[in-house]
Amino acid sequence: VSQDPIGLAGGLNQYAYAPNPLTWIDPLGLTPVDATGYSVYGLFDPGAKEPYYVGITNDMDRRRAEHESTGRLSKENGRMLPLDENVKYGQARGYEQYYIEKYKTRTGTIGEEISSTNRGNKYNSFDYGRTDSRAQAFKDAYNSKKGGSGGRKCG
Repeated sequence: VSQDPIGLAGGLNQYAYAPNPLTWIDPLGLTPVDATGYSVYGLFDPGAKEPYYVGITNDMDRRRAEHESTGRLSKENGRMLPLDENVKYGQARGYEQYYIEKYKTRTGTIGEEISSTNRGNKYNSFDYGRTDSRAQAFKDAYNSKKGGSGGRKCG
């Protein structure tokens, strides 16, 4: 049991067991950018053509169950579809940011619990201001996905 030091979990109880600390986010940047087997996915309302949330995972079934348990994805009729499959971690981060911007899914409010009205992305996939080689890999993937579609490029 330990306190959620940066407030990612939300809720009233600041102390709790991590559901599975090995599958939570990568706050220290320990996942190698060339780690394989990642997917970028979107969460969709029934009949929707654009996602309301974009994320990355190396296990679609596990991640779907996590989204269902938080209420971000409806168990009855929610759809979780891959946007890109079998990409490297660094590519997934860049692609995720591209889709967050393309579909304007950064609508979640930081510090508020996930709900039917607060289910969009709360954070960017990476910080544009970083200049380290890891961040550059994310930016390169973002730019490659953005390609010749116009608009700004990062980095």
